[in-house]
Amino acid sequence: MTNIINKIRDLIEDNLITTGRDSFEYLTSKIFTLTESNISSSTIKVYKNGSLWASSNYSYDSSTGKLTVTGTLSAGDVLEVTYSYYAKYSDTELKGFIRAAFTYISIEKYKIFSSRIDGTVFPTPSEDEEYLIALIASILIKGDIRSYRTPELTVTFNESDSKEKKIKKAVRNFKKAFGYLEYVDLGKQIVIEEEEE
Repeated sequence: MTNIINKIRDLIEDNLITTGRDSFEYLTSKIFTLTESNISSSTIKVYKNGSLWASSNYSYDSSTGKLTVTGTLSAGDVLEVTYSYYAKYSDTELKGFIRAAFTYISIEKYKIFSSRIDGTVFPTPSEDEEYLIALIASILIKGDIRSYRTPELTVTFNESDSKEKKIKKAVRNFKKAFGYLEYVDLGKQIVIEEEEE
C-alpha cells in the first residue's frame, strides 16, 4: 500500500516537508505534544541537551501526536525534536481513500482488490493498477482533476463531471488501454453489456 500512498501524494501534491522542529524543556511531564500532525514517525530524531538520543529512549504515538520519553531526564534538560511531516493527509486517511477506490473499481467491474490488516493489497496490483487506484483515490480527495496522462493512458474530464462520472471514465479508459484477463466458467452463458457514455 506504501507505493499507492506515494503515488497519491504525488498526484495531490502532498509532499514530505522536512523542516518539522519542536523544542521542550523538561520540568515534570515526560509526555510532549509535537506541533505538526501527519508526522512520518521514521524521521523523528530527538536531541537531549544537543546530543542525538537513541530511539530506545522515546516512543511516538501517531494517533495522539505525543512523544513519550522513557529515558532518564533531569529538571532543566532540553529536548529538541526534528521530524518530517505531510501538510494535508496522514497515511491512515489515505488508506481510507484507497479502500474507497477499491470499491469503485469493483463497482466498475474491473477487479476486486482488498487490503489486509498489515496493509498488504490482495491481489497484488500491477504498477499500472497502482496508478489507477491512486488516480481514483485522488479524484475522491480533490475532485477537480481535469486530466490524467501517462505514456499508455490519457483521460480528460469535463469540468462539470461528478466524481463518480470521472471515476467511471478513468476505469473504462484503463480497461480499454490495458484490458483485463479473467477466467470464466464455460458452462455459464456470457452476456456482454454495452457501456453508456
